[in-house]
Amino acid sequence: MPETPNMANDDRSNLRALSPERALLTPTWVASLVVLVANDHWLKGSGLLPDVATGKLSDFAGMIVAPVLLAVLLRVRTRRGLLACHLAVAGVFSAIQLSPAFAGQWSSLMAAVGHPWAITCDPTDLLALPFLLLSWRLLVPEMEAERSLLVPLQRTAIAALSVVGLWSTVATSEIDGGIDESNVWFEDVFGRVYINNANDFDISLFIRPLREDIHVDCDDVASEPERLLADAAFGEAEHWSLPPRTNVAIEMNTSRKCSAALVAGEGIPPQLIFVDNDVVVQQSFPGQTLDSVDLLPLNGMAIEFGEGGGTWIGGETWRYTPTDAAPEQPQSCEPIEGESRLDWSDVPANGLNARVEGLDLGPDGCFEFTMQRVEISDGVAVDIGNLEPWYLCAPEAAVPFAVGETVLVERSAALADAGVDVTELDPETLEVATDEQGRALRIARYMRGAADPGDIDTAVDQVLVAVPRAGCPWLVAEACATVERGVDVAVLGGQSFFVPGEPEVFMDEGDPLAAKVRTAVLSYARERAVLDGNCSPGSMSPPYDIDLSVIIEPLN
Repeated sequence: MPETPNMANDDRSNLRALSPERALLTPTWVASLVVLVANDHWLKGSGLLPDVATGKLSDFAGMIVAPVLLAVLLRVRTRRGLLACHLAVAGVFSAIQLSPAFAGQWSSLMAAVGHPWAITCDPTDLLALPFLLLSWRLLVPEMEAERSLLVPLQRTAIAALSVVGLWSTVATSEIDGGIDESNVWFEDVFGRVYINNANDFDISLFIRPLREDIHVDCDDVASEPERLLADAAFGEAEHWSLPPRTNVAIEMNTSRKCSAALVAGEGIPPQLIFVDNDVVVQQSFPGQTLDSVDLLPLNGMAIEFGEGGGTWIGGETWRYTPTDAAPEQPQSCEPIEGESRLDWSDVPANGLNARVEGLDLGPDGCFEFTMQRVEISDGVAVDIGNLEPWYLCAPEAAVPFAVGETVLVERSAALADAGVDVTELDPETLEVATDEQGRALRIARYMRGAADPGDIDTAVDQVLVAVPRAGCPWLVAEACATVERGVDVAVLGGQSFFVPGEPEVFMDEGDPLAAKVRTAVLSYARERAVLDGNCSPGSMSPPYDIDLSVIIEPLN
């Protein structure tokens, strides 16, 4: 009988023991190792290639060198083990590029075993990951090849290449049981500015970048960044352990006109870094600086310890000592009597048709409307459901409605959820109540948190402007990053400012049959240099935060 095979050829192939050592003698792996060593110890910093190219070249070559080297060190003999080595390299490499915290821990781990790295996170380095697939495709077949046992000369070559590969991946040299700083190469760093450890021992740094969700008016903050950028404006700290003479770069936000970071450490005075992104651009810097004299005058600074602790050197044009000392507030800058925030309870998406059955002003300055819902049924207005409350917080002069009137409460198209309109309705038809000329009898528009006077001047039919109050400093909100100051609102070309809580009347000019009278009531007005959306109830966009009510009625 013909012999029946126990398994397919592919299955037998999968069970063959792998020999990762064989891959170390292939032209692909040796060439990658040569590229890695030459780039790290010769090309980088030579000017022969752009910094961006040399930074990526090591990553590409490392993705081919590292998995095989790891497999050799762990004596891997199966495809599954080899796959685990590739995934491990991918995982560690990705974590270093995406997580500053992990990069700092990895740097500390390497320093603990005598191989210090100064690492910077650069998500663009993940472009090297496809080279792991190239390593798998080209080198795994070499490991599976059926060859005779390695002769002693080959084993010696493999051992030598393994040592060179390991040495190249950690980029360091050992002498007398310690690290020779003059011969150690540290990875280039990338950012807007960099910090150098100008000491003969490791130091720990904590770098807190400016929060991404913070809105900053760079021109206003530039006048006092050390005071206006409060602690709450910065995110979680990134921890860095810097070996002697090494550098760490601060890679700041690129979507703003300016960037900032808060830096501190053990025995190191806190410093706030604030730069103009157009002046201080992101670039590559050396991974180490042996002498603080060599710090670039515009982009480098150093920390040097003495008897009194850490001292900062360099970066005087963009390095500041944080302070929470607030300037004296003139009496004219205090909140004005009559100021209040507009607010209201929820409004259904399709609006609220209701008859006002009660209207009471509470001690908190808010009106409670007792509402009876109504709708048209068989051509007749009928009541629906039970009485229910609706609340409106607004100045008394901005609430012209009375018990017995029927109104439509709806979200305003002017400011979406930041605005609400209350329109008087015909109690019988539930249509907008109009006069003989077809003009709406009364529409009250409440606009909260306008980021610009131009967002609300259409309702007033006037061009509005906001002017900072003379001599009023920027103030930082308590337990919040928001920075604001009072502003006055006026009609462009007008002779006086609006008084909070007091009505300002404007009449249309032109056709008297279409003319309307608009009564504007200002509630609140601020200008913001820094906006923290987590604790600011008004505008979610800079630069202004203005609450204004407008009552629109026929002129005659």
